[in-house]
Amino acid sequence: MIVNVNILIWAIFKKNMKIYYLEPPVLIFGVLFPGFLFLAFTQGRNIEVNSLLPGLLGIIFFFTGSSVGPYITPWETRTKTLERVLSTPISVTILILGDITSGLIFGISFSALILLGGVLFF
Repeated sequence: MIVNVNILIWAIFKKNMKIYYLEPPVLIFGVLFPGFLFLAFTQGRNIEVNSLLPGLLGIIFFFTGSSVGPYITPWETRTKTLERVLSTPISVTILILGDITSGLIFGISFSALILLGGVLFF
């Protein structure tokens, strides 16, 4: 039986989005951590917020898009689901491509929301 590679990547993507992307460590590392970095950088400086906002948005885009990648494998190892995923008839390459795709789409969608809010607010 030949299965389309895109279907397998999409299945990994859906699994990651349902299980991992709204977990507290992802939200803390992706949203709160850049916010605190921004506040620490602006303290004691006479810089306008309008000139610092693009940097804040860039930090949030980067940290949010890359925040879940390091957490997926340890979570799956801890909850004993990594063995289940690896025992399915997919290769490790497909598993990695699914993880990359989910991070890419989550980062783009979250960035679009923040960008839309920034355009509407400013």
